[in-house]
Amino acid sequence: MSASKPLDLERLTLIAGGHTAFQLLWAGVELGLFDHLSAHPGRDRQALAETLGIGDQPARILLTGLTALGLITKEGGGYRNAELTEQMLVKGKPGYAAPILGWQAHIVYPGLKHFLASLKAGTNLGLAEFPGEGETLYQRLTQHPELEKVFQDAMSALSRQANAHLLEAYDFGRFTHLVDAGGGDGTNAIALARRFPKLKITVFDSPSVCRIAEANIRRAGLSDRVFTHAGDFLRDPFPSGIDAVIYCHILTIWSRERNLALLRKTHESLPPGGAALIFNMMADDDETGPLSTALGSPYFLAIATGEGMLYPWKDYEDLLRQAGFATVERRDGLPLNHGLIVATKESP
Repeated sequence: MSASKPLDLERLTLIAGGHTAFQLLWAGVELGLFDHLSAHPGRDRQALAETLGIGDQPARILLTGLTALGLITKEGGGYRNAELTEQMLVKGKPGYAAPILGWQAHIVYPGLKHFLASLKAGTNLGLAEFPGEGETLYQRLTQHPELEKVFQDAMSALSRQANAHLLEAYDFGRFTHLVDAGGGDGTNAIALARRFPKLKITVFDSPSVCRIAEANIRRAGLSDRVFTHAGDFLRDPFPSGIDAVIYCHILTIWSRERNLALLRKTHESLPPGGAALIFNMMADDDETGPLSTALGSPYFLAIATGEGMLYPWKDYEDLLRQAGFATVERRDGLPLNHGLIVATKESP
């Protein structure tokens, strides 16, 4: 159960002006302010305005906004990054998360203009912001290479943040060949292969995404153990000879009904003793939070597919049992509101 903060005037003001708060944050990223303050803490407004290439009045507005939000601090006349800003918004730092903000700026914000209409219609009317063929954002992105790169960069950054916790949450070395369904640019697969040197991994994703993954796998020197399988895993068969399938940040995309069909197909594709694993941000079973899942779900309704959400633990566990898995194990307590569910197919 999540303990939500009491609503006060300051919190209501931040909620009502959330779009403005984001634009201040995004401007700081795009202008390189946080990178510059990391290298030159204590710079004053005049020096920062000159470095960023903006006038004094715009600099006052930007710096006042970011200070009020707590993203930077002001000491005398000089500015510094807040501790969390230094960890997550400065290039080269292990927790660098700015690419996720690019996804918000270029995909989530334009599409969520249609959230109210999508609520009423029960479908993803925000997709109108991304012209092309297909009924989902992911189909449309293949027709917009620049936006597809923004999306994949964001998912890669999210994966890098969560990877360390995934690698420590379970011993993937018990498997021989794992399929990373919807594995994107190969970030997860590469991390798993490095951590478990006997494990083979296949990224199963669309042809355009697999091409991105193949290049990353080659650069990592792992082409002998990490492979790609282009196709649609909702319809196409899984590769043969596998003993595990992992879904990382994937089952949020679809309805419970579509997820059940996919998990049944997964169960049929695995040998006895094989496993399906679900790694994701998990909503609380009482549906009161956490805030990250509550704010993430509107994207799936209004933009992505019109049918998904960030589901509670209990939803995934129920679907896995319905799909035929004999044992379902929950690994909770992971950072970033993440969790892992491991479901094992009964041995003969």
